[in-house]
Amino acid sequence: MEDLRAGPPRPEDATTAAEFITAMKQLRLWSGLTFRQLEGKAQAAGDVLPSSTTATMLGRATLPREQLVTAFARACGLGDEEAERWVAARRRLAMDPAEPSDEPAEPVESVAPGRNWWPLVAGVAVIAALAATVAALVTRSDALEKPPPDGRYLLRPAHVADRDLCVGEGQERNKRTTRPLAVQRACEGLVPDTYLESVGEGVYLVKWRHPVEGWGCLSVDGAFLGDEALIAPEDCTGAAHQRFLFEPVSTPKPRGFVLRPVHSGKCVGVLGGPADVEPGAELMQTGCSGKADQEFLIEPVRG
Repeated sequence: MEDLRAGPPRPEDATTAAEFITAMKQLRLWSGLTFRQLEGKAQAAGDVLPSSTTATMLGRATLPREQLVTAFARACGLGDEEAERWVAARRRLAMDPAEPSDEPAEPVESVAPGRNWWPLVAGVAVIAALAATVAALVTRSDALEKPPPDGRYLLRPAHVADRDLCVGEGQERNKRTTRPLAVQRACEGLVPDTYLESVGEGVYLVKWRHPVEGWGCLSVDGAFLGDEALIAPEDCTGAAHQRFLFEPVSTPKPRGFVLRPVHSGKCVGVLGGPADVEPGAELMQTGCSGKADQEFLIEPVRG
């Protein structure tokens, strides 16, 4: 790993999109700023860099858009010339067709030999039929990935969806403390009520309304950045460790969401992993695995 005490990492050393993202993560560590602080720095410089966008960007293996690279580099404390070096490195990698990128594709005006483009000459009826099919698929996909509106919900961990378990209040199973925590427990008679309140594009506060304690927001313990930080209710402040990006997924269960704490970009899952199917299993922040214990099904509650 590069010695960050000597200065910011060098984007020119990246040879793949994954290495470029790693360099961006190292640049954030070098800056010493949280995602929320980066958002504020970018805003002060006239750039747009939502903390949820940064969390998503650093959690992927694709090249970010050039505008995001510029805003991110400047927010981390680099000057315009140094930020341009990062953009140049990103452009160099984007020229490799094997590297994934979030940049919109350029319109195709001609077909290069050997490339698997759609034929330019086809029957009008065939094209119309294909267009209608694609439009239907896109509409269906949008319906699956539409962020939920504000309201009251049940959150079901996907790996126990068939056991009628939801996210509710519990305590540590090892009895170290008696403080309230987010755990998986029986959906029937669930306490407290769970409300989702949008605070950005796909970003929510997960609010609890307890009949005795009143309102609170689910939060990552101590705004910890590492794994195995438990999730517990605290007074709602809207801080980054209380905001969760609801990222739609279709696997391993359809119509689900991965919950990513904005301050860390990690994922929320069950302490014992997908094998932990018992009531009382604590929720925690951990590295994203793509397994069912890190996917949540969202069910609206009426009335």
